[in-house]
Amino acid sequence: MRMINLRYMSNWRVLLIAVVVLVCLLLSSQLGVVKPYEIVDPLDILGEGSTLFLTILIVIFTVTDRPRGNVTNLFYSGGLLLIFSMTLDVLDEFFRYPDALRLLSWLESFPLPVGLIIISFAAAQWRRENKMLSRQLMVREKNLRSHQWVDPLTSLYTTPYFIKLVEREIALQNSTDAESTVLVSVNFKNFAQYNHEMGTKAGDELLHQASELMVLLLRPQDCLCREHSDHFLILLPQTRLSQADRLMKVIAQNLNSELELPNYMSVEVHTHRVEELSAVDAITALHTQVEEMTHYAPLAN
Repeated sequence: MRMINLRYMSNWRVLLIAVVVLVCLLLSSQLGVVKPYEIVDPLDILGEGSTLFLTILIVIFTVTDRPRGNVTNLFYSGGLLLIFSMTLDVLDEFFRYPDALRLLSWLESFPLPVGLIIISFAAAQWRRENKMLSRQLMVREKNLRSHQWVDPLTSLYTTPYFIKLVEREIALQNSTDAESTVLVSVNFKNFAQYNHEMGTKAGDELLHQASELMVLLLRPQDCLCREHSDHFLILLPQTRLSQADRLMKVIAQNLNSELELPNYMSVEVHTHRVEELSAVDAITALHTQVEEMTHYAPLAN
C-alpha cells in the first residue's frame, strides 16, 4: 500500500478525522463504564474495528487522490458521519451505558443514514464527472492514431496533433460562415519556483490535476493540449472572443481556488481570435501576444 502524500490534501482533513474519533472516545468514557473483560466479544471488535479502519482509509484515499471540489467535499463530509457512527459502534463493545441514557444510541444511529445519503449524492455527481471525462476520451480515441500525439504525463494532446486540429478549424472557418475560432494560452506563473521548493513529483501532480480540471470545465468540442512544461493551449471552435473570455475567466478562477496555489503562483490566461491562414502562424501570434502582454492582465482572481 502506497503512503499517503499529505501535501495533496489539507492537513486539517486528517486531523479532523482524528478529532472525531477522540470525541467519540471522550463521550463513551464520560457517559459509560468499562465492560468486564469476560463479556467483551473479540469477534465483534475485530469485525467492527476492521470496518472502521477500512472506512477511514477509504475516506483519506478519496480526498488524497481526487482533485479538490464539491464532489470530494461531499465524499469527505459523508465519510466523517460514517466514521463518527462506526466509532461509537466499536466503542459500544468496550463501554456499558445506563439504560436511561439514549443520547449515544441516537448519535450512533442517526449520522449513519445521513452520511450514506450524502455519499450517494456524491457518487451521482462523480458518475456525471466520469461521463464527461469518458466523452472527452471517446473524442480523443476517435481521432487519435499515433502515440506521439499524447502527452504521457497528462494524457492530453501534444502540439503536433493540436496544430492539425487548428488547421482543420481554419479550413472550416474559411469555407463556411462558422463562428470565429479562438486560441487560448494557459500557464502557471513561477512554476519553476514551485518545482524547486516542492519537488518535480509535486509539480507533475499539479499539472495532472490542472489538466483534469480544465477537461471537466471545457465544452465537448474544445481541445486542450499541453504544449510544454506548465504551458497549455486550448482550441475553442466556433466561439466569439467575448465567449472565450468568459469561459477562460471561470477556468482560471477554478484553477486558482481548487488547486490552492501558493501565493507566489498564479494562472495566466490569454485569448487570441484566429485570423491567420495557418495554424503555425496563429499559434505564433498567440505566443507573441502573450510575450507582449497586449491583450489583458492575467485572469488570476
